[in-house]
Amino acid sequence: MKINRRQFLKGSAAVAAAAGVSGNATGMEVALGNNSYNYIKHGEPRERVFSCSPTHAHDNPVQAWVDDDPMAPANPLTKQVGRRVVEISGITESNRSRGRVSAAEALAWMHVDSGDRLLHPLKRTGKRGAGQWQEISWAQVSGEIAAAIKASEPQGTFLMRGKDTSGGAWERFMHTLGSNSVIALDTLKNRQAALQSTWGDDDMIPDLAHTHYILNFGSNFLVTYPDYAAEALDGRMFRRAKIVTFDPRCTKTAGLSDDWVPVRPGSDGFVALAMVNYLLQQGWANQAAIKRMSNLSAEQLIRELKDYTLERAEEISGVPALTIRSIARQFAESGQGCVISGAGISGHTNAFDAERALMLLSLVTGSLEIRGGNCKPREIALGAIKPVPPVPAHNNPVRHPHRFLMHVDADNPIDVLFGYNTNPAFDAPAASALRAILADEARVKLFVAIGTFSNETWELADYILPETHWLERNEPVQSKGSLLPWIGLRQRVVDPPGEVKELREILRDLVLATGHEDKAQYWQFQDTREWLGAQLNDIPGLKKDGGWELMAKHSGVWPIYGYLHPEIRRIVDERGEEVLPEYGRPVKMNFDSFPHWHAARDITAAEGELILVIHAADYHGCIDATANDKVIMEATLANHLHINFETAEKLHIEDGALIRVTSRAGYLVTRAHVTQTIRPDVVAMHREGGHWSIGGVASGQAGPAHDGARSNIDADIEHNLWWEDIGVHPMDIILPVYDDKGGGAACGTTVTVKKAEHPDVYGTVRVDTAALFTPVASEKS
Repeated sequence: MKINRRQFLKGSAAVAAAAGVSGNATGMEVALGNNSYNYIKHGEPRERVFSCSPTHAHDNPVQAWVDDDPMAPANPLTKQVGRRVVEISGITESNRSRGRVSAAEALAWMHVDSGDRLLHPLKRTGKRGAGQWQEISWAQVSGEIAAAIKASEPQGTFLMRGKDTSGGAWERFMHTLGSNSVIALDTLKNRQAALQSTWGDDDMIPDLAHTHYILNFGSNFLVTYPDYAAEALDGRMFRRAKIVTFDPRCTKTAGLSDDWVPVRPGSDGFVALAMVNYLLQQGWANQAAIKRMSNLSAEQLIRELKDYTLERAEEISGVPALTIRSIARQFAESGQGCVISGAGISGHTNAFDAERALMLLSLVTGSLEIRGGNCKPREIALGAIKPVPPVPAHNNPVRHPHRFLMHVDADNPIDVLFGYNTNPAFDAPAASALRAILADEARVKLFVAIGTFSNETWELADYILPETHWLERNEPVQSKGSLLPWIGLRQRVVDPPGEVKELREILRDLVLATGHEDKAQYWQFQDTREWLGAQLNDIPGLKKDGGWELMAKHSGVWPIYGYLHPEIRRIVDERGEEVLPEYGRPVKMNFDSFPHWHAARDITAAEGELILVIHAADYHGCIDATANDKVIMEATLANHLHINFETAEKLHIEDGALIRVTSRAGYLVTRAHVTQTIRPDVVAMHREGGHWSIGGVASGQAGPAHDGARSNIDADIEHNLWWEDIGVHPMDIILPVYDDKGGGAACGTTVTVKKAEHPDVYGTVRVDTAALFTPVASEKS
């Protein structure tokens, strides 16, 4: 049931005071109606503006609280007195937020005032990467970039991006230019490819709040997916859902699970197939679901799986056969179980088939498109802004993004490369090789970076264009990861500083600068809010419910499915009944190519070698600004190498000792963190250590020891930043190895670990960049 917006606005006032805790709200603020108050001004309420945070993989509707106080201290960045964002909290009307925000989202207002922000368009004056820049006007930069675009063939203009937060603006821009050339960099590329090929969508949504069993392979979802964390904890609270995590590390999710199963990296696919085989042999498979939802039969499955025994699974994975059998049986008996996977699976060269093996597990237990199971993605399409540029006739030439970048050379160069929301020169495997490619003007003729902050990749650009922070822009938002789909929006909460522009304004001005009237017709707007309204009002049903302006003023999301119940903390309808997704969408899985297991090439260890796993840092988001956040950095600190106590003892390594970690690409020098929370044959580091760009906090160039640092406009940073160890950058020593089917890059490698020797110095990273191209050359041949 969906409640009409007008009905909701009439009935919601009575429950507002009982609505749940928001990001920074105190008990007093909740009692006063989930508002925010300036107590210095005698309890005067702050202004509320609805927006949507892009910080994590799934956007989250939020409310920004603004002080407009002429007596308040001046903004340290703009020197202006008055309007400032002072707090971020969740929206109780949103089924995604339910009044919650993550730590990274709650701290986003600090990024708005950061002294490390980009404020003016910059043009390179020295060699790429030399750090020599000059400020230039928007008119000049638009004209020079437009000239390069005009001189290029349409498909010679490329977009290299991470998460697309543009609400369709980038696609419109590329289609306006006649290009489909997009290099979409994602750590879950192999997972997306596996799901797309198997059931036609690149995602699979777990119904965590209504499940009885959560089988997690390689995902730290209780930290990296705040929405999934909230849903899973509801599942535990109301349905006693059991969480079992297969992971070589005891992540925070594994630590909060009922069972942590320390599986050998890259063996998860075999474990899943052994579970499926066991369930079939015991007669616990749902044969009707297999027949209805796939192109397989139970008999075919039994034939394909005959070699996937529990005993063989124990030998390959290191997990006792009894444990695998018990978990498989519990999962099947739960009747409502769901499977989650993450970068721990997708970051290996056998990930494509491993992900499809996990889909088989959901299939044979009949856990697809049921309450508490795994479901197809739900979404509401964004409206179109007319006229719509034609879709180019040629397909995207980039099939495997990471591999494509490694193959760029002088014979096949990129004419114009735009970079957005990504940092491959720092966080992609073989990062030093990518830096060499991006720095080579024969391979990339023109490189244009767009962002709120600089980063290690943008340092290699020819132009850096300053973009607004998400609290300063107008953009539509489409829900991801929710079984109750919604539309949201980002609104300009405060004006941007300096000469900063919104992405849509930047792209419009570039198109207009080309002088092509036929292209200019697709970018006729004066104000981004005007364009936002046109796009949202084209969504069927929204205008009938009051239109986008009512949505922007009263909740920031549409549709409103109900209200947040003060006790059970779920969205309920007028009768107090929980609003449930619609289950039972048609599913037909294609297993023409069976997902047989094969060993991962990236982590096949020789005697004396360990498996190095690189993982995301806790609490960091998928945008660079979180790496420069003083609170998040203090919570995560340095990325010392996690090594098992037993292994460290054999290698005569003590906790905190200086060590050298060597792969076939090179070595790094770090410190040991001796722990029992990792397998003896595995070592691990998070990838956010060792920044040399983004800002003073990220790079260690701020605080009391760094007088005059741009970050130090924050007095707390200037006087109180106490740590000096920013960690070590590990991605240079990861070899460029890829899943041949999924196309994603591996985020692990084999290494040796030993005590450091003279003249090793903490933080040193040494690689043979030329050697990193050897695996690529062998793949070409």
